Amino acid sequence: MNIEQFVKQNIRKINERVNDFKNELFNSTEIKEYLKQRFVSLCDDLNFKDRILKKFKEGNYQKKEIIEIANNEILYKNDIELFLETQIFLKLSQEELLKELKNLSLEHIKTKFTNDKEFKFIQNKLAKILEKALFIASKDGFSRNLNNINSGTMTANAGDSAQFLFIARAILAGFNASNVDVRSSRYDAIVDFENTLLRIQVKGISSGELISFKDRDRGGQGIYHKHERNQGKRITKKDCDLYMAVDKQVGICYLIPMSFADKFNDKECTKIKLSQLKVYKENWEVIKKVAQELKNINFKNSKNL
Repeated sequence: MNIEQFVKQNIRKINERVNDFKNELFNSTEIKEYLKQRFVSLCDDLNFKDRILKKFKEGNYQKKEIIEIANNEILYKNDIELFLETQIFLKLSQEELLKELKNLSLEHIKTKFTNDKEFKFIQNKLAKILEKALFIASKDGFSRNLNNINSGTMTANAGDSAQFLFIARAILAGFNASNVDVRSSRYDAIVDFENTLLRIQVKGISSGELISFKDRDRGGQGIYHKHERNQGKRITKKDCDLYMAVDKQVGICYLIPMSFADKFNDKECTKIKLSQLKVYKENWEVIKKVAQELKNINFKNSKNL
């Protein structure tokens, strides 16, 4: 049996949870890659696009309809969902609509000021940044995987992108930041602040409202993920000085000191809500604070020698 026949017979089970779908013929990566290529080839057909959009409209734009559409078309549900989101977001990207949204936003913000002159002082600058922000929003954030790279490679590349997003943001903020090329290192970047070196662990976030102070378990074909060697390790102050959660969709950074991360037990540390991290959201002063704390510790240790 070839993969085309296999997928056709098992598409409903695959779309229920492909990563848990066990079989002796094909692994989940091969299945997803086949479905991705099938989807890409179908996208050249305008009739296919129109058919998918029509079915989704007939289903009253309900997410539950996506699986049924995917099963009927013998496609992976995530590919269909991304396609539908992209098509609907395209409607937002019309220049006139973005201009209207910008003006409506300015008018609403103006009502929050009691002094018109105060608002006018920032109005032009605010209008320009709103225009840029609304454009990014209309594209559903930064562009992702335009070349349809296979999922395994893209996952690794996306992790690298988070590192370089942080480094770019740190340099733009005025810090001396560098990438760490050694893959086995427990930290991904270095920031040199006033001759104090900070070790930075960088993790990309793209969807959901949770982060984890623990590495992901190793998985894949032939790897037993429950073995101790393949289970993700806890990230602590022994590994790094700062944990950097980077939103790959828009580049927002959460600068989290390990003194905060180490407060949680091994179970709690895997489900930290972003709502718990508001104080660290785009708070670049954390770098200075942690650097000063390290400087004080090093000074105290040198005095005890």
